[in-house]
Amino acid sequence: MTQAKTNRRKLAGYVALAVVTLLVFRIPAVQNAIAEALIEFVEITERTLRFPRALLDHDRCFSLDRFDPTCPPYL
Repeated sequence: MTQAKTNRRKLAGYVALAVVTLLVFRIPAVQNAIAEALIEFVEITERTLRFPRALLDHDRCFSLDRFDPTCPPYL
């Protein structure tokens, strides 16, 4: 008998938690904070994915040919 009461109490608690959570997400300030956090997450992910490509981009690196005496100097 106490098991059924405990289960109903847990169910009521979970339902109340879900309702409160949905009400909190309806607040515009919370929606803005979540949106900004998601945008920041996307930007961080993009920067993280661009980092290995930047390491392999040799166009921005200086050439070691300037140390080669047989290579003509760049003007």
